[in-house]
Amino acid sequence: MHGRLTTLGLAWRLAVLAAFLFFFLFPFYWIIATSLKTQVDAFAIPPKWLFDPTVANYLKVLLDTEFLRQTVNSLIASTANAVVTLALALPAAFSMSRYGTGGKDLLFWFLSIRMIPPIVGAIPLFVFAAKFRLIDTYVILPVLYIILNMPFAVWMLKSFIDEIPREIDESAMLDGCGNLAVIRRMILPLIKPGLVATAVFCFILAWNEFLLANIFTRRVAVTLPVGISKFITEKQILWGYITAAATLATLPPVVLLWFFQRNLLRGLTFGAVR
Repeated sequence: MHGRLTTLGLAWRLAVLAAFLFFFLFPFYWIIATSLKTQVDAFAIPPKWLFDPTVANYLKVLLDTEFLRQTVNSLIASTANAVVTLALALPAAFSMSRYGTGGKDLLFWFLSIRMIPPIVGAIPLFVFAAKFRLIDTYVILPVLYIILNMPFAVWMLKSFIDEIPREIDESAMLDGCGNLAVIRRMILPLIKPGLVATAVFCFILAWNEFLLANIFTRRVAVTLPVGISKFITEKQILWGYITAAATLATLPPVVLLWFFQRNLLRGLTFGAVR
């Protein structure tokens, strides 16, 4: 009968779902499992599925390395990037959405910037940063991440603002509101889920960025991705430390996603159902 699943059909769907879950979740299991193994168990052939877990790798990473300072550096760079990017992208998105500033050419220009590989601009930006003594400071990475994430933020926010009827703006202007007042009083409350979604994505993109952080930092402003790569030495790869640090590094984004999951879900589906 139409509308009913047969036992075979249900079993097939469950099997496909299980295969997808295994494909996407197994790497996370393997990283966490390796982080809880001793070096002998981590390199055992065949792999040990049952072992006595240890937290020695976590203690080593937390107590004997600069992991905590690198975490603070990543938080500073990612948070500053998300806040400043939103502050700059929101007026630009409002202007493009309501007044068509720049037309489609400007929008595609923004998109083309996001398509350019970061390594293309790394050398001239490095020369510029070195001239102003910004290498390995807390300023350079947020500025670079703003350049990297601004097109993404403008496009996302513009799509959210496009869903808001223009009549709301017009009614506010009739009451004497200017553009800034319209953005603050009308647009911001209505696109809050989209604003949160954009901020979370900007934070995660900056949190995971490795190339620019590796080029523009040395010792003081080193972020987590660069710090974790230091466990790959000339003599050996310290898989226990790498997996322990990687597991800990996933916690801030996971906590952020969990805390804003309701707004994030509404932001991603904003305008999908009227």
